[in-house]
Amino acid sequence: MAHCLRRPLFSAVGLSPSFSRRCFSQLPALRAGPKAPQPSRPRQQADRSIRVLSKGMQAVPSDIGLLDMTFITPTGSNRPPLFKRPLAHLKYQWKRFAFRFRDQFSLIILWYSSPKEKNWYRRSVKLSRSTLTPTAVALHRQMYNSFAEGDVVALRKICADGLYDSFRARIGNRSRGEKVDWELVDYNKRSKLISNRAARLPIEGAAVIQAVVRIASRQKLTRWVKGKSGSMEVVPGSGKEKDVVEYVVLQRQYEGWREGEWQVWGTTQETTLDDVEEWERKALA
Repeated sequence: MAHCLRRPLFSAVGLSPSFSRRCFSQLPALRAGPKAPQPSRPRQQADRSIRVLSKGMQAVPSDIGLLDMTFITPTGSNRPPLFKRPLAHLKYQWKRFAFRFRDQFSLIILWYSSPKEKNWYRRSVKLSRSTLTPTAVALHRQMYNSFAEGDVVALRKICADGLYDSFRARIGNRSRGEKVDWELVDYNKRSKLISNRAARLPIEGAAVIQAVVRIASRQKLTRWVKGKSGSMEVVPGSGKEKDVVEYVVLQRQYEGWREGEWQVWGTTQETTLDDVEEWERKALA
């Protein structure tokens, strides 16, 4: 996963970066009703849009895109330098604070608007911030182990529609008898929760919570194919350790205020000041 973010793990497993960051406002119209799975379909056609969800729909699709204007704190060169660009740096800091306040407020509103259970402070929506990072780390490992093993049943359970379609297509395109090994060698840094926000959907009792966790690790992907002698041989270029940083997007949906399981939506990238200014231009348009 190239672009200005560092998402080489998806590159290592051969997935396109084009599906990694999508927002509600960028998605095509949604048709009501179930959709038959199509292994060869590119991920972009599995996109959903919050703006076209209607009360007449029976269920909310698992892939409705990345919540619009999700702010991912930039690092390194993506962050405006204090001494070279002081005004830009101050604007960035202010926006970072504003988006964090918005995110926390969205969670509180979702929690408060959900039905009461026993007392006013016990509601259908549970906000468990402390479990988000370990959940992301566990699903991250399980997802890529399942991809390497070709376990589409496990991938169907832990991945949103678009990501699942991409994995299934990659597995289906493997050579006959090809074997894939994925290994997480080590974590380079402690995984960290970067974003956590919520949104109500225009269907009664429907909502979504999306959390972004930064995972920095050293990984290795090895592909094996049958050689001319009939024995398994390593595909040239595979089997090398790579240091990767990913911003993994977790998603939990509510339907009829019933809590769904956490799934991996995909990955996203750091937010630059240019991204923020582009959001502002679109808001004024």
